[in-house]
Amino acid sequence: MDAAVDVGGTFTDAITRRPDGSWRTSKALTTRRRPSDGFLAALTDSAGSVEDIDFLVHGTTVVLNAVLTGVYPKTALITTAGFRDVLEIMRGDRKDLFDITQRKPAPLVPRPLRFEVDERIAADGSIVTALDRLELSRVVAEVVAAGAEAVAVCLLFAFANPLHETMVAEAFEELAPDLHVCLSHEILPVFREFERTSTTVVNALALPLMADYLQVVLDDLHRARFGGQFGVMQSSGGLVDPAGARRRPVATLFSGPAGGVICAQEVGRPAGFENVINFDMGGTSCDVAAVTRGEADRVNSFQVGGYPVQIASLDIVSVGAGGGSIAWIDRGGGLQVGPRSAGAEPGPACYGRGGTEPTVTDVDVVLGRYNPTATLGGALPIDHRRATASLEPIAGHLGVSVEEAAWGILRLVNASMANALREVSVERGRDPRGYALAAAGGAGPAHAFEVGQELAMETVLVPAFPGVASAQGMLLADVRLEQGRTIYQPLDDVDETELTALARSLAAELTQRIADGAVECSLVTALVAGDMRYRNQTWEITVPLSLGALQPSRLAASFHAAHRARYGHAFEDAEVELINLRVAAIGTLSSRKESVPDWPEFPERRRAVYWGQTWEWLDTPVLSRAQVVRTGGAAGPLIVEQADATIVVPPAATVEAVTGGTLKISAGVSSQRERVLLGSEERA
Repeated sequence: MDAAVDVGGTFTDAITRRPDGSWRTSKALTTRRRPSDGFLAALTDSAGSVEDIDFLVHGTTVVLNAVLTGVYPKTALITTAGFRDVLEIMRGDRKDLFDITQRKPAPLVPRPLRFEVDERIAADGSIVTALDRLELSRVVAEVVAAGAEAVAVCLLFAFANPLHETMVAEAFEELAPDLHVCLSHEILPVFREFERTSTTVVNALALPLMADYLQVVLDDLHRARFGGQFGVMQSSGGLVDPAGARRRPVATLFSGPAGGVICAQEVGRPAGFENVINFDMGGTSCDVAAVTRGEADRVNSFQVGGYPVQIASLDIVSVGAGGGSIAWIDRGGGLQVGPRSAGAEPGPACYGRGGTEPTVTDVDVVLGRYNPTATLGGALPIDHRRATASLEPIAGHLGVSVEEAAWGILRLVNASMANALREVSVERGRDPRGYALAAAGGAGPAHAFEVGQELAMETVLVPAFPGVASAQGMLLADVRLEQGRTIYQPLDDVDETELTALARSLAAELTQRIADGAVECSLVTALVAGDMRYRNQTWEITVPLSLGALQPSRLAASFHAAHRARYGHAFEDAEVELINLRVAAIGTLSSRKESVPDWPEFPERRRAVYWGQTWEWLDTPVLSRAQVVRTGGAAGPLIVEQADATIVVPPAATVEAVTGGTLKISAGVSSQRERVLLGSEERA
């Protein structure tokens, strides 16, 4: 039996794939003080017996939450003399040209915890000033006296020669072996001092957190008699074993959302859509990412809380708009939604757990989209009265009815999420009308069609278990390790033989690490890419390459084509520089099995649902997902319910079942007062 658990901001999701190919899903409230409690509760409910699990995958928000909240172990930074303030100076650019009040985020390591050592390595790797061991002992003693629990070491040009960073690590091993030490040349052996420092610091501060967290999880699993393989999801969309996650926790920042992107990629192909935008709306945030021509977009750098992190990641954009996002009135009297969230504690008002402020979930309850007598996510009873009461102050302020206030909040949060879709489509030079929208997350299928309509997207795909799509995607992921090396040469100066040897060496190293890991793979393949730019450009484009064809002329042709595709033009006579070489090793899991989606069926019901000022309240059919799949589809307005999510089909849409039980919602025409089951007779 295979299983996956995704710890989100509000719910912890679990899904189990049984030996017969059937699935079982479960949700539990995320236990923030001890996330492993929610982890084990959801897993046990889904699997029944943890002892029967052969392969377990986990996505965690431990590192992301630490960076965003600023709550993490005391971390020190050791740098080359003269570079102590790189972390605070940051870059000179302005993130928002029109915001005169913007401030840079506080440095992750305060100045008293930043230490200098007298050493210097040149850009070519030669030693200018040797590192003195007595000097090193003094700095180690100062770090220990400061009470640091973790240490980030980022020395100038360590990516060209790691000798001095290695000496620092050896000194700590001898004098302070209990401290967690992170070396920049092991985490990010590429140039750009600030980004390398920031990434190393994020990894360092996460080392004790991830070590403690995984140890608790593994201990709990051991007590539950788990004896199978255990993998941790990474931001890159690939898996790593627990040892790898402990060593590079920074790679798990977006492990949960990454699973959703993999699920969207796998759902789109059999449904006939190679271009898909994943729309993952959970309780705390909404994460979107594009899949183009069957491959998920990837980046090598992104920001978290204003801090740059340079690791391989799926290109995921997050906005503070989820089911728990709170609606409020600003000082100017305007209506706002998010980014503040009720989370799991106290949660939306309708949870009945102490929350009183109106959230998007309360809006969906008041409008009749969610079943007012059922349990949300199979875990929480819904209190319609509390949801209504939470919206009354806003309705009174706006001078409208409660349902009109709820409808306004719904449209506002949908517009906010549509902006995120624009960021991964229009702002990337893509027409969103050529993409299908994959609805995931507990709240995604309830909002997806209307969000897509904001960008004239006509098709929404709903995977078999949208409420746990991120967890399901983790079971579809491969093992993936990546590494880069700075080259920084004009292509005319690149030696093809040396470049090929370096690529093969990196591929062999990563392949061996996969073979030595705790997750068994049936096949390992290597992918090569290069970060290239025209001379005097500031930033690079990552271009896929072929390991057997690294001739400079081919690299240049590939870059010109990529530049033309990205910006609409290319300068084929201009000099091209190869900045970084990147290699990824991908291990295919041998446990892949065909799955058989299965949903419980219940008799058709009806309830009043508010569909906006055009239709207002309509007596709307409520069908089980099993019924929609069995009959082939239906026309809106319609509510489709399953254990992990509610699917909303507005009046001007139709829904049909396609390959693998995926539901496709399409723009269509239907009467305000009539619903038509596809393939059956009309009925009022």
